Amino acid sequence: LLLSARDVVIHMDSELIAKQLAGEYRVKSEDLRALFEKAVGILKSFSSFEIKHIDRARNKDADTLVNKAINLAGLF
Repeated sequence: LLLSARDVVIHMDSELIAKQLAGEYRVKSEDLRALFEKAVGILKSFSSFEIKHIDRARNKDADTLVNKAINLAGLF
């Protein structure tokens, strides 16, 4: 499936990652730098993008789903 979105708004519950992607915080971990650079490259491919932090307390359904996916994948 190929979507032709030009402008995106990303809602995330990780304030740290939201601020890193917005350029407010730097990425200190060398282990994460490659992933960060890949994400930034993808974001720059859009005409515009916006990153919004959503507090986990206001995002319980998404938090439940991501925890279920992590458990099923055996990541933690």
